[in-house]
Amino acid sequence: MPHRSSMDVYRKVDPEASLVLIGIRGSGKRSLGFVAATALKRRFITEDHYFKEVTGFSRHEYLKQYGSQEFQQRDIEVLKMMLDNHRSRCVIECGLGSLTRPIQEHLRRYCATNPVVYIARDMDSIQRLLGLEDQAAKLLSEGDPLHRTCSNFEYYNTEDHSSFSAQFYEETQDRRSVGYSFKLKEAKEDFTRFVRFVTGTDVGHSSYDSPFVLLETPPELRSYTYAIFVRSSDLIENRVKLSELESGGDAIELCVDSWSPEMAMTVSKQVSILRRNTHTPVILSIDNRLLGFPSNDRYSIQGRNVYSQIVEHGLRLAIEYLVMDLNQDHALINETIRNRGMTKIIGQQIFEPPSRVTWDDEDCLSAYLDAAGLGCQLVRILRVATEREDNTAIAKFTNKVGLLPGDHPPIIAFNIGSLGRTSQVFNPILTPVSHPAIAHRIQNDRDPQIMARDAVQALFQSYVLDPLQFYILGGSVAYSLSPVMYNAAFRHCGMHHTYSIPEKPTLAALDQLGREPNFGGASVVQPWRVQVFQKLAAKSRHAEAIGAINTIMPLRGQSDGTMFPLQEQASRRHLAGPVLGWYGENTDWVGIMTCINRNLSPRNAISPMKTTGLVIGAGGMARAAIYALLRLGCRKIFIYNRTLSRAESVARHFNSWAASQVGSTEVVYVLRSLQEEWPSDACFPCMVASCVPADPDRDEPPANFEMPAQWLGNPTGGVVLEFAYKPLDTPLLRQMRRFRSETGRQWVLVDGLDNVAEQAIAQFEILTGRRAPRRLMTMEALRNYDGEDGPFDEKTIRARLDINE
Repeated sequence: MPHRSSMDVYRKVDPEASLVLIGIRGSGKRSLGFVAATALKRRFITEDHYFKEVTGFSRHEYLKQYGSQEFQQRDIEVLKMMLDNHRSRCVIECGLGSLTRPIQEHLRRYCATNPVVYIARDMDSIQRLLGLEDQAAKLLSEGDPLHRTCSNFEYYNTEDHSSFSAQFYEETQDRRSVGYSFKLKEAKEDFTRFVRFVTGTDVGHSSYDSPFVLLETPPELRSYTYAIFVRSSDLIENRVKLSELESGGDAIELCVDSWSPEMAMTVSKQVSILRRNTHTPVILSIDNRLLGFPSNDRYSIQGRNVYSQIVEHGLRLAIEYLVMDLNQDHALINETIRNRGMTKIIGQQIFEPPSRVTWDDEDCLSAYLDAAGLGCQLVRILRVATEREDNTAIAKFTNKVGLLPGDHPPIIAFNIGSLGRTSQVFNPILTPVSHPAIAHRIQNDRDPQIMARDAVQALFQSYVLDPLQFYILGGSVAYSLSPVMYNAAFRHCGMHHTYSIPEKPTLAALDQLGREPNFGGASVVQPWRVQVFQKLAAKSRHAEAIGAINTIMPLRGQSDGTMFPLQEQASRRHLAGPVLGWYGENTDWVGIMTCINRNLSPRNAISPMKTTGLVIGAGGMARAAIYALLRLGCRKIFIYNRTLSRAESVARHFNSWAASQVGSTEVVYVLRSLQEEWPSDACFPCMVASCVPADPDRDEPPANFEMPAQWLGNPTGGVVLEFAYKPLDTPLLRQMRRFRSETGRQWVLVDGLDNVAEQAIAQFEILTGRRAPRRLMTMEALRNYDGEDGPFDEKTIRARLDINE
């Protein structure tokens, strides 16, 4: 693949520019296009529908009436018209026309202003899906590589484990069928992140807006972050247990250590499966030494050409970070930086034998300044350690960088090899680490020598970080699953913290414990969420909007009473010290939003004008559910509560909030009776949140609510969230299973344990600033849940971890 000029592969596009999807039949363009249109809130245009709209004929009818030659000419004209007339705020799916030369030329020009995404997929899967004979599959696959030449981005559509079967997939799928709702759960999450990154629409448009939330702050701006280092060769040889990579890193670094023309698709697939399993940013690096060139030929014309191919392919995949060797031709580096799109470039310099450069030499600072001058977003300076004393000089070098005037890129600096492990522990930004899920074929002395857990433990053992105490407080916490989830996560991550239930979990105990120097934070449950709300020195805008909190964090300061600013508080989460006040957050809404996002089918994509939600209850959890629905874009939410006055109070609260925040004077409507018909001017709900407690609180009913039949009219089903988990199998869930079986309407049922785990995971990440080991925390909740039928067996636990009902 020859190196192309930046004009051919321009990626810095206007956020409003239409997104175009191309690829062969069976690649998943239409399904993914629907996902993209939903995520970006855009019109979705398909080539088939547009052809009929323009000509009045379906493609098959036009071919039959006018013949092949006339059809091909007209098809090209219509496809060009479709692209040219819809250059902004659309998602466009191109069909077979993208295999023609005129359209490919048109798409190459289109790449100068718009993102054109080549959807790749395993050919064996396509062949099975479409039922093709070998010869037909061979002919289809031969044209596919041409899509790479007329696109500027690429997405590998890896197999979705949430699919029921191949018959429920892609263009042959009947979207009215029962199974359709389930088939895109994993792909929906992945592709949504991909298109938001490609278009830049996620920049400055977060749902969270808090210095304590991981998604708010990129890993290079947080303290002690790690990148799990994986070689492409280890993935090829199946030496990585992918499902175990979900924790242990804030990013994942894929090192390409071999290359050939066929490797492009392999790397595309590797990036896709790493994203699918880790949900973290991807760093792409290149090991020149193993690409097949002797060391003195790495920078030859042939070596540079191979290197540029890998770099170009990484940018196509919209990776979050790309490591560029600063010894490469500066013209290539400059072009890469101009052409990077949203990808951040890490300029890297490695000093290795026979170089005698030390950290004290000006060469290190010059390398940093060169990278900064080129426009790199980060700089990574590495040196092969020859003695342990080499580690002590790094701090002086990084301090020198820190004292440079003006803004300058973050510095990553450490020694390579076993003698450099100390410097790796104390490097604060994106330290490459190994992982127990990776079984390396050979031990490479340049690869990471430590794991994230080892590094974190070393920081505690060196008194850089302090052990803290965390608590849960509330009226009924004896059966809480939080202690087992948190303590397992602390051990897994190498943190020396503890999480416990106080002997006397009272507000007076909170006042005392929450002022101790080693107080790390607390979970607060009913009935104190509102009382504690009044004691806060600061709170997130989400807690303010909801009117209740479930999380408090210490706000520390100097001994003279000066409080650190919030951004600095976030970076000091593992440091003890005087507590001058509390910060309040609410993660219930985050757990609810996660459950809805994961389980709501594309067919029920949220539309502000049409989508309706229903919330049962009027307590703190109901408030969080309403807020989550509002954050998702729903603008018509109904609330029912047995005590009408409490429902009306909640409705007034959110309608007042919405008037100033989302430009709507009424977003929450009260249903007065279970006998009431569903309002004729509103669609039936596709999101139902039952927030009545398991343990009755004042005048709240216990968790025995069932949906009135006249409220279940949504033909496309939806999601039912049940927050009670004592008992787990509530009357509502039993009712909805019967209803689903009788009607075939695809309602996804999410029980109380799912929400408990999701809320705890979100809370863990806010309290610690570390990625939560999701599967471990969920597994601990399941193993320690003692329900009406006793504990879960291992088979049930494994099934729940992998399959939502």
